[in-house]
Amino acid sequence: VILDVASAATARRLVERMKEVKDDIEKNVDHEEEDDDEDDSDDGIMKSWDTLIQLLDHLASSSEQANDNKDTSIQSIHHHHLTQNEARKRALYWLSHQDTYDQKETSKGFLHRYALAVIYFGLEGDSWNRCSSASHSGTGSIKANDCPTDNERYLSSTSHRLWDGVNGNRDDTITWLDLSNRNVYSEQFLPLELTLLSPTLELLWVSENPDLSGTLPEYMGEFQRLVSLNVHKTSVGGTLPDSLYTLRRLSSLRLYKSKFIGSISSDIGDMGRLKWLWIHENEFTGVVPEEIGRLKKLEGVTLHGNQFVPIVKEETQQEETQQEEAQQEEAQHEEIQQEEEQNSQAIQDKINELKEELARRKTQDKINELKEELTRRRSIVDIQEQESQQEDKTLQRRLTDVDENGDTKLEGLNHNKTENDASNNNEVKDAKEDLSKTGSQSQPDEKNDTEVTLGDKDKQSESTETEDWKSTLKSDIIPESLCSLMKKKKLKHLWTDCEEDALDQNEGSDLAIKDGNHACSCCTRCFPKKHHTANAAAIE
Repeated sequence: VILDVASAATARRLVERMKEVKDDIEKNVDHEEEDDDEDDSDDGIMKSWDTLIQLLDHLASSSEQANDNKDTSIQSIHHHHLTQNEARKRALYWLSHQDTYDQKETSKGFLHRYALAVIYFGLEGDSWNRCSSASHSGTGSIKANDCPTDNERYLSSTSHRLWDGVNGNRDDTITWLDLSNRNVYSEQFLPLELTLLSPTLELLWVSENPDLSGTLPEYMGEFQRLVSLNVHKTSVGGTLPDSLYTLRRLSSLRLYKSKFIGSISSDIGDMGRLKWLWIHENEFTGVVPEEIGRLKKLEGVTLHGNQFVPIVKEETQQEETQQEEAQQEEAQHEEIQQEEEQNSQAIQDKINELKEELARRKTQDKINELKEELTRRRSIVDIQEQESQQEDKTLQRRLTDVDENGDTKLEGLNHNKTENDASNNNEVKDAKEDLSKTGSQSQPDEKNDTEVTLGDKDKQSESTETEDWKSTLKSDIIPESLCSLMKKKKLKHLWTDCEEDALDQNEGSDLAIKDGNHACSCCTRCFPKKHHTANAAAIE
């Protein structure tokens, strides 16, 4: 594949931009790891970038050294199924000659725009059932299919954040790519340029595309920010890459009704944020690993329609030792939790005690203030009483010298004395009442301090005794660790194959469990293994 001069120059600029972004990411890795709550290392996130840099550099160099570039127009490779290198040439040609978006190279999303163009051409975008480019690049033929607006069509001159199924940030970096139910075609999954979205991509959906095949590539491990991955109802198959299990932030993994094979690695226990694991109706084999029970956030798991090997209960010394170690680890974990709860309660009790002590001290200070006020007022009363007595004695001495007019003055003085005594007595009474009220407020309100806990019986753990009937199940594929999550009411949906010969076909199409039989060890719904499309039996 030889590029024209303008396309080769665009390839050079892309290489320089990749190097710049790569250097920035590598400088920020340590800082991001320090800020993150979990060990979500970005080690290895740039492996595919190095490959892409070499590929584009080689394309540019080869084109620049070519003696004749006359036949480098896009028409020279306009045919139905493109190789990845041909898709790159189409994308570079479009960027160099046809893309009129004025901010394509000034924004941080320049690499993302190039990646989406390669994905479009690599997945036969002109044949999609919606929002294809308005015309076949280089041919001028109109492409008529459904799309809400022309701005949402791929390869339109607007920001690629507006293209159908694409979402991103204001700097034109992409966080969301939804190519579901679009009639895409590819024999190699998605082009390597998809990894240019890895630093920011959180959601990748390519489901409901029957002509999408290939395998999940090892580069999936570079998408360390990925939260949701949907590849269901496709022809993608093969074994799951080991790198998939390193996606620590992944919460939803939906691979059902595709062509995946091989076993589920025990490393799945490291995907601590996984909530939804839908892998039914593939060709997975082996034993469902016990480590899946370490996924404490699991809410839904579907296992039916695969070829998982039933779990064989062998009472060997090794298995007993493993069970004992698991029980000890669980007991230690519960002990640590109880200790943390006790410490937390002790801290809360100490806080409440300090609050009560502070309240008591404030109350005592108020009482002391009132007592001092009462003493002060009593002293004033005593002084006034002494002065009154002194006035009485003075009046008594002068009594013999007072005539009738003097009697009237004496009565006025006695009246003033009575009012003063009453006022003083009222102040003492008020002080005593204040003291009495303060004393009553110092008592805690028992209703407010008492907490009523409801539903203690509901919180009691279920019995851990092993049911005898479980040993009779012939096709049970559910590990005990998953059943443990069910007992703790954390796992709400667990679908699996029904136990052989456990179901009856009622009138119509309803299925029912035979009396005295068990369809599974702990599932919420099961499916007949030979008839995956039949109605499921709900397990009460």
